[in-house]
Amino acid sequence: MKSLIHFIYSLLFLSFLFSCIDKDDTLGSALVTSSFRNVITDTCTIDISTLYIDSIETIGDSVCQIGFHQDSVYGKITSSYITEFSVNSFTPEEDHSYVFDSITITLFPSGDYWGDTLALQNLHIHCIESEIILPDNNTLYNTSIVNLMPTPLCTYQLSPRPLTSKSIEIRLPDNWGKTIFDDIVAEKQSFDSQEKFKAYFPGLALVPDEKGSCIMGLKINESSMFLTLYYQDIDTHKEEKELKFSTNIDYAFTKVEHDRSNTPLEALKSGNINAISSTTLNDKAYLMGLTGIYNQIEFPHLNNLRGKGDIVSIEGATIYLYPEANSSTTHQLPTELRLYVADDNNVLEDQIYESSGTTVQSGNLSIDSIYNRDTYYAFDITSFLRDNFTTEGMYRKKLLLNMPDEDFRSTFKKVIFSNKKDEEREMKLQLRYKVYTNQE
Repeated sequence: MKSLIHFIYSLLFLSFLFSCIDKDDTLGSALVTSSFRNVITDTCTIDISTLYIDSIETIGDSVCQIGFHQDSVYGKITSSYITEFSVNSFTPEEDHSYVFDSITITLFPSGDYWGDTLALQNLHIHCIESEIILPDNNTLYNTSIVNLMPTPLCTYQLSPRPLTSKSIEIRLPDNWGKTIFDDIVAEKQSFDSQEKFKAYFPGLALVPDEKGSCIMGLKINESSMFLTLYYQDIDTHKEEKELKFSTNIDYAFTKVEHDRSNTPLEALKSGNINAISSTTLNDKAYLMGLTGIYNQIEFPHLNNLRGKGDIVSIEGATIYLYPEANSSTTHQLPTELRLYVADDNNVLEDQIYESSGTTVQSGNLSIDSIYNRDTYYAFDITSFLRDNFTTEGMYRKKLLLNMPDEDFRSTFKKVIFSNKKDEEREMKLQLRYKVYTNQE
């Protein structure tokens, strides 16, 4: 019984000792007086900048973007898809006759889009001039160059319908398809291997012109972008048959041409030394997939907390990032974002994880679907600030903000962050810290 009473008194004492919030707690003896204070603030300065990387690896993606769009913020963007196709053939039977019917390319919308989906878009389909050769690092980028035949194989007037699951089947020239078919029936060696096939038929490029105003995403896999050669096997009766050539994603990529002239981002140059602070961009920061535009976040005055007392410890920290008002209706906001820890040279060192330490944080996007105003992303960055507190110079870490790789490499999802001082949508760092003061 005495043990139980002693335990209860101990709990009461500890509760008294640590329960006071935002008040001075005085401890000590006649010789030393000290106090603890718990402080919550959201006035810590956040410096967010816009950076640009000039090349993004787009080889092997499961989604591509095709189309042209222009606006006053991002400028002119032309997005094309260039691909090799996998070899396929059949072995003709000696006593059968075969008749060519048609050849088509089939596309499936992915659901991504940017721009006016009611506007028609001319899609030019070119043959590639020579086979795609991978560089020494075995990859292809949004800036990679492949020579195309100057005259399009055909031009198709595309009516973007990105939110439908209905496929788009485009008929290619019969004479071109018949040549391929006749060579298959003749059992030409060009169809014996992939290497021989790509030398015979290097591939196709799907290129928009600048008369459209929509960029649409297309799925890329064996069952969602392919050539279909239709023919008939004539024996005692006609039998309809088809032969499919799927995209070879190991030799395929999205190519992006971006003209930022006369836009807020006109001065943007590649390299972390060319980061542009939001204070220079009308208190805004820009993030956009497939163009190489991302963000850097720093807390320049964090170490000022050292002056609050003899010992200061960070207990909790959450950063709130606000897209421009109405962004959830005017842009395709990424559902997830990523925060990366980088050194002074922007070399990635780690990611920001949940408290478990194993799950990467996604930004916890909260959308204000009623007023389209109070939409935000939030990250718990307690561990990062604890590790970074009191560091200086080359030892000071920074945060890089981006989308998950699959979005950054294959979509034009975008965010314009608002960081306007003393306004409702200014970025916030909600910081909770403890101050110990020795009052001798």
